[in-house]
Amino acid sequence: MLAFLSLLCAAGCAPESAERPSVVLIVVDTLRADRLPFHGGPNTAPFLDELAQRSLVFENAWSPSSWTLPSAVSILTSVHPFQHGVTNLEGLELEPGDEPIPVNCIPAEVATLPETLQDAGYRTFGIVSNVLVGAEVGFDRGFDRFVKLEDEDADAVNARVAAWKDEMLASEPFFLYVHYIDPHDTFYARAPWFDRARSTGAHGWPDVLPRAVPDTYTDLDWLLTRVEPRPEWLGERRSSELSVEEFHAAIDWIRAAYDSEIGYVDARIRALYGELELDRAIVFFLADHGEEFYEHGDLTHGQNLHGETVRVPLLLHLPGDGAPRGRSAAHVTTLDVVPTLRALLRLPASHEDRGQDLLADGARQPVLAHLGGKSGQHALEQDLHSIVLGNYRLISSTHGFQLYDVAADPQERTDLSAELPAVVDELRRELERLRAAARIYPRALRVPEPPSEALLEHLRGIGYAGEK
Repeated sequence: MLAFLSLLCAAGCAPESAERPSVVLIVVDTLRADRLPFHGGPNTAPFLDELAQRSLVFENAWSPSSWTLPSAVSILTSVHPFQHGVTNLEGLELEPGDEPIPVNCIPAEVATLPETLQDAGYRTFGIVSNVLVGAEVGFDRGFDRFVKLEDEDADAVNARVAAWKDEMLASEPFFLYVHYIDPHDTFYARAPWFDRARSTGAHGWPDVLPRAVPDTYTDLDWLLTRVEPRPEWLGERRSSELSVEEFHAAIDWIRAAYDSEIGYVDARIRALYGELELDRAIVFFLADHGEEFYEHGDLTHGQNLHGETVRVPLLLHLPGDGAPRGRSAAHVTTLDVVPTLRALLRLPASHEDRGQDLLADGARQPVLAHLGGKSGQHALEQDLHSIVLGNYRLISSTHGFQLYDVAADPQERTDLSAELPAVVDELRRELERLRAAARIYPRALRVPEPPSEALLEHLRGIGYAGEK
């Protein structure tokens, strides 16, 4: 199935435990695949583009959800969000003085990747800069050292790596999980990467913005408070006061700032590679989810399951001069990280894993995603599920179905559900079968400490608490 399989055991199969390589998992928050050069986007990330040339690139990788908390837990456990239950912020979004509410955390029956590697003799290190992903939900399990930096930028992450460098290198093999918050909003127009012409030119965004300014597009007014600096020409006007051209220019400014954040974090990942000499390690690079800029009528993420919020970059760099490289067009999921590492490190397989070894030959399972309950402030009326099978992707809700040919229509502009009812039925039945076969773990609850001011500010800022 994959062109590089014949090279795999020459470079990618790990020897016995004493010679196992270190493992590094780099997650960038809120990073759309189509804004990277090796996915056909502009040159926002020259280092990652170089890394892609000497890595295995999975062109059609999907996240299991469209916001951080469920997606990040699924990356480290290889189980679906609807299985592990860490799918909402109830108990985390409390204001001071509120009555404590138990928080859903990772069930004890679900092993995490750091626990697995710790048992295999690895020293484990975790640095997370998104305040949602911490000890409150059990994300620190299995880490010898774990720190949550509470929305600090990539320089702060790299500074912590530098502080731990000697300890990590002295304890090889080590496992390092690094979760950068950039390019999550707030979007900083970072020099020298802020370039409106690049972001709106030949490699710009799909032209899906409205031809008229919505009467009350309050989400744009809110998002403009999450961009620094705000365009001077905009002044204090609201979106409803803008001409069509100005409305589009305001969104272009936000998207250019988003692209500049990608350039900023790319430079820091380059520095991380040099600091730890990661060409000697197994390295996964991926995102937890993407971001929507009005392609389907919303901004930010965690409100739907369209491709711009769940299609993510995924590449695997293996050590050795003859390490395999290439590209795979198979539909894969970030749940595949854990079983792939089990195989590479010759660790026992787990029947609990819902992902697959990315390097194994044979048929691929359909890819699932889930969004339900309460994605922060966004109290969803229904659970949303999606399945990718062949070229088709079905999004299912209690209100009906949407069907897209993601090979011919990767931007999901044309709903084919009315034209292809037989395909809808086939994917619906397969979705129901897979969900029924997946174990639902008993919900694990923990009463958290009162939220920090940094957490409250994060929740308020991105619409996860209070009013947008």
